Amino acid sequence: MDNSDGQAGRTAASAPTREKLMAAAAELIAELGWGRVTTRAVAERAGLPHGAVSYHFRGKQELLTEAAMFAFARAVPEDEFAALAGVEDLIGFIAAEVADPDAIDPVLSRLMFEAMGEAERDPALRERMGAMLARYRELMIAAVRAEQQRGAVFDGAPADAIATLLGAVGDGLLLHARLDPGLDVPAALSALRALLAPRPS
Repeated sequence: MDNSDGQAGRTAASAPTREKLMAAAAELIAELGWGRVTTRAVAERAGLPHGAVSYHFRGKQELLTEAAMFAFARAVPEDEFAALAGVEDLIGFIAAEVADPDAIDPVLSRLMFEAMGEAERDPALRERMGAMLARYRELMIAAVRAEQQRGAVFDGAPADAIATLLGAVGDGLLLHARLDPGLDVPAALSALRALLAPRPS
């Protein structure tokens, strides 16, 4: 007898519980730091019995890893990122994320920094986050290369190198803006536009 439909139904039915646990875990990572989160605190924050954690996850580290990756995927969906048409759209995306200190999501930004720190100690998390960054980088490479071919972006450096810098600029500005709310992010992004502008032949 084929129970695949029943199993799929149970998985779909349990998805909201799993997502509640991941959302609660993400909040607690941001509030307490990765190492201080407990599965009992996650269950309490989610309003669920403690046993729900072990039913859905193989321990605390898997729960926190999945929570971080789920939060990142929801914050920047790959299909929406892929729809960015070019370098100006990419810079606009960075501006929307970091130009206004009051608009920066404190939970997401703290979660990102906590996950980056933990990834130095956890090879599995590092691999997951590295693969995620690589997928976004590939999308940026395609956008930069297309603009270089149209003559709209500086072509004196490889597209992959420029894409790497764009990604690093976004993460770096987020860190600096969190530490210094008075940072002039729009001016920095204007300088970036000037640096990436095509040079006269």
